[in-house]
Amino acid sequence: MTSSAAAPTPSSVTATASTASTPPWQLWAPPLDPPTTGGLPADTAQQIADANPNANPYLVAALMWESYAAQLPVAPATTSVNTGAQSVTYAGGGDPFSLAIARANWLRSMLGTFESIWLIPGDLDEWPIDWWQRNLENPP
Repeated sequence: MTSSAAAPTPSSVTATASTASTPPWQLWAPPLDPPTTGGLPADTAQQIADANPNANPYLVAALMWESYAAQLPVAPATTSVNTGAQSVTYAGGGDPFSLAIARANWLRSMLGTFESIWLIPGDLDEWPIDWWQRNLENPP
């Protein structure tokens, strides 16, 4: 028995998503609150999308996943082995924080090159001239 239905193409998936009035960034976004309790607040996700309108969609999605991960608790290491000669600790990796960061890293890997948002430290004239040297020589 064969099916006459053709496999969906990217254009048909996009058309289906746009007819449901869903912004395209929601297809790659982390769980949103609402409807998912504890997810990334929908207004925060919208602000990230609005702040980066011309950015690569993978970068926008990675920023959303990183923002989502930042609000999750970090799970402690789950297993520790001590043989006397050495001690090894294995991190969980299956907790929601690790999975969200892994998803963000995967999305950033799609960029091909390093991309980031602009980081603006403020007015550099307000900092002492030797601030960098003092902090590099004597880290906090």
